[in-house]
Amino acid sequence: MKIHFVGHASILVEVDGVRILSDPWWRGPCFGAQWWTYPVPDIGAVGDGRLDYIYISHGHHDHLHHGTLKTLPHGAKVLVSRNLDLADSIRELGFEVIGVGDGEEYALSRNARCRIIGTHSADTLMAISDGRETCINLNDALHSAPAEVQDRFIALLKQLYPSIDYVFCGYGVASHFPNCYEIPGKDRERTAAMRQAYFNRQWVKIIQGLGPRFGFPFAADVVFLEDDLFWANEPIHNSERPTQVFTEMHPESATQVLDIAPGFSILEGKVEVMKLRERIRATELARTERESIDRANRYGNVNEAAVADVANLLRASIETCGPYLSAFEVDYRFLVRFRNGAHAIVIEKHGAEVSLSVTAENRIEKSYFDVIYTTRLAYLKLSLTTPYGHEILFVGSGGIFEYTRRVALKRRLHGELMVLLKKQDACPPPRKQKSTGLVFKIKRVAKKLLGRDLWDLYDLERWTVFHS
Repeated sequence: MKIHFVGHASILVEVDGVRILSDPWWRGPCFGAQWWTYPVPDIGAVGDGRLDYIYISHGHHDHLHHGTLKTLPHGAKVLVSRNLDLADSIRELGFEVIGVGDGEEYALSRNARCRIIGTHSADTLMAISDGRETCINLNDALHSAPAEVQDRFIALLKQLYPSIDYVFCGYGVASHFPNCYEIPGKDRERTAAMRQAYFNRQWVKIIQGLGPRFGFPFAADVVFLEDDLFWANEPIHNSERPTQVFTEMHPESATQVLDIAPGFSILEGKVEVMKLRERIRATELARTERESIDRANRYGNVNEAAVADVANLLRASIETCGPYLSAFEVDYRFLVRFRNGAHAIVIEKHGAEVSLSVTAENRIEKSYFDVIYTTRLAYLKLSLTTPYGHEILFVGSGGIFEYTRRVALKRRLHGELMVLLKKQDACPPPRKQKSTGLVFKIKRVAKKLLGRDLWDLYDLERWTVFHS
């Protein structure tokens, strides 16, 4: 078995005469102009021969990237989980799609077999084995999953494959959270580093649990080139590396962990090309990615008619979600702003009534609002009109939430705004009753005893570090 690391979540596995490419993304950005691949993928190995199969793990744009798929030979068959709703969109690109049942073995060749196994939150993993070596491609499937999900799949994979040679496991922060939140007094660099440290340790736990010969962190070759988020690249990638944490926590482990970079390759347990990750430097990024940075910060002009169109979509969202919104216990004032726009949208709740109006930017007093959200009008319109359009905002970091007062964090007002910013075909279900007093304390203690206390990965107050 020979494996090339192409970049981000893309690896090329050559086994028993067949070539399987996973999650190809290297032609342009994804999530609009929000995510860019860096270091630059090494696609030389992909072009050196035919492609027999392409595996698509799940539907996020950095794994199912239409722009890159269009450049690949249509003779390759695309492997997807039969349980994911991906086949039709891939067929539209001209590929034959093979839907594989959850956990069933699929014959790639005479000796090579693979399994696609559904995991958590509409994601899958792939295992490839030729009877002599086994490669597990976890992409984003486990490192952000709850502990009980991780433990269950580690046990399952060990049962199916008692001896594992290679594990490729994601460790990236695939969300707008918490780096897209501005809060008075926030230490944004330390916040980003703390968030990344958590996922680095999830990577360590998974690699230690599976015990492969080699463990590789991947699926995090992403940088932000838009001015509002450019600062995040260094603390995310440089504060610590998952391989460093593994070595410190498990110095006696027999597993060799390598912080691979695009172009790395390994053949039958021996490294053929040793390419390792280097620190990301903002100055170097600004120099080498100048054209992409210009593109990421290029905004079209937004006229009043376009804002009025989006305002009508938001009114429809308010009407659809009316009973849910009116049940929120406090009033609020939101402002939705558009890059290069002269008009913004005001959303206010007073008692059970939620209202909306359009105002000129030059009339805005920021301190009047609790939360201000800034995005591109095209992104918000996509979010309000397509089933998965909100991913560009809340996975792809397509907008910035600004709390004008730190005290408002406890109310989690951004969660109310997020409900309005995505397509809603029906009113969300009634809110769960909050536990109070003794019941709340008992539940909190129980969570700690079960090791679940950290699982609220979107508690903004908990995941924000403030200046002293």
